Amino acid sequence: MAEEKNPMLPKEIRVYSEKHHIHGTIKDYGFVTKLVFAFEGKEIEMGITRNIFSGETFEEVGRDIIDSYIDNLAKRDGNRRLMYHYWYVDIREYSGKPFKIGHGVVTGHERLADSVFSHSSEVKAIHIDEDREEAVLTTRNSVYHCPLAYCDFKEQEKFPDIIPDYEKIKKKYEGKLDNPTIEPGKVLLVLANFCEYYFHSICYIPRDSKDKKPLEWLKWAHVGMFQDSYLISVKGTRIDLRYFPHFQNIEFYSTKTEDMPLYLENIGDVTLYAKTDCGTIRLEPGDRKEVSEENVETERPILPSGDLYPAAIIEGDISNELSDGKRNV
Repeated sequence: MAEEKNPMLPKEIRVYSEKHHIHGTIKDYGFVTKLVFAFEGKEIEMGITRNIFSGETFEEVGRDIIDSYIDNLAKRDGNRRLMYHYWYVDIREYSGKPFKIGHGVVTGHERLADSVFSHSSEVKAIHIDEDREEAVLTTRNSVYHCPLAYCDFKEQEKFPDIIPDYEKIKKKYEGKLDNPTIEPGKVLLVLANFCEYYFHSICYIPRDSKDKKPLEWLKWAHVGMFQDSYLISVKGTRIDLRYFPHFQNIEFYSTKTEDMPLYLENIGDVTLYAKTDCGTIRLEPGDRKEVSEENVETERPILPSGDLYPAAIIEGDISNELSDGKRNV
């Protein structure tokens, strides 16, 4: 009697990049499709989609995205540091024993994708580097660099004694995070790979502002079954930005700025792309560019268009694949 295939297992499609001699696998769960491959010792996982009306196959999509990732997205200078932003350290109990555990939005991890909120293994030591203005968390196998200005003081307040000189650090750094600014009459969207959905901040100062202070803003994520989106607005205005977040790129579907120029800035440490009405704009770390035709890439790169945080799935049992958002790690 033939063995029946488990309907919960994904349909797997093998892909191969002849250009870079890399094999990958597309896992099609029906409602979620992922591309998985390894590059320089790191496993890359990203949500992908394909245009069914163009006739392209998953094999072609997977091959092209692997090539584009290596050519346009991969950071290969070897100088990236393992970091946590929006971090804190707490105490968890396992088997009746207390352990210090670090939490934060991770970048530079050998396995995890940037912008994923994760937790460390047991923290063995915590050191404050005043020159670099960061806390250094040492685990058995890793060292996490944590900027003090990006400490989640609300969470850390529950375990203040864990951090050396905590009260001094809190007084100096709480609420002191400097957001990039721009001159009045322009809109600046700040992106970073150390922020969930890549959103860091938005700056808008009205031309007639007397105090020259940026207006307050609102932001929220809409977590969909197939595709997440991110929405940003500025209080007291009709400024409204909306985009789909993908792997190392965002895709705007609404950009209302009251006819004022929109600028994008990348304060992270990897290349990001923005798909706009003008075309695709490349943002190297430190770049600030206006959304205009003169800043568009002449040759549009092939970029992943699937969900930035594809649903975590336990193969063989998908009953709780969306039990905690899409960022279980």
